[in-house]
Amino acid sequence: MSESTVQAIVLRRRDSGESDRRLTLLTREQGKIDAIAKGAKKGASRLAGSSDPLSMAKMTLAKGKVNLFVTQAQPMTSFRGLRTDYLRLTMALGLLEIFASVLPWGEPDEESFDLLIESLQALEKHDKPVVALVWAELKLLEVSGFLPQFDRCVATGKVVDETPAYLSPTAGGYVASQEAVGVADRFQAKAEVLFGLARCAELDMPPPNLKFADECLFALMPFWRNIVDQPLPANDSLTVELRHGHM
Repeated sequence: MSESTVQAIVLRRRDSGESDRRLTLLTREQGKIDAIAKGAKKGASRLAGSSDPLSMAKMTLAKGKVNLFVTQAQPMTSFRGLRTDYLRLTMALGLLEIFASVLPWGEPDEESFDLLIESLQALEKHDKPVVALVWAELKLLEVSGFLPQFDRCVATGKVVDETPAYLSPTAGGYVASQEAVGVADRFQAKAEVLFGLARCAELDMPPPNLKFADECLFALMPFWRNIVDQPLPANDSLTVELRHGHM
């Protein structure tokens, strides 16, 4: 079997058979891939720790007839600060879910890989992790080519001058009220939310603060659902927790 070495972050883990784990990895060298970590469910396995979501490791991959197999893993970081804080961990798992859902298979993209590392570090350290999460999601929308137009009407180019204002995932962002008639997936958000999203998307790092940060996050979710067209259970749970103030 031919071998290769990659830097990888575990996005998703599923059990496979009695002792193996099937991992969805984001790698710097090969993009998003699936690989099997044989025996990783066993506590004594050298691959056990590196097969958890949020683990980052240098991995040796062997190519079989059908599957890739993780044969060695040298841990690099596990983002420990995320694992000791329920809020930050929940947000990080939600972000991994989106990365796993939106990025294409097998297309190397160092920008996306570096963005995930930067985003997880921001979630780990930012005084207001929801601000870091909003920024991370906006930058992922940008690098994946799906960033909506938040502060100008997608139909007329007119700057938002009404509140609440309409957003539409299928239209690609803000839709002025006179243009929104008949737009089936339109929903409303404060004008401040739209301007906040537009400004935050322009930044190279998360801002210290973001007005209506929770509402900004909620406004992004319909866009993700439209893009990935599949369930996002981790983000559903995060949304419920934030709306009910359980964090």
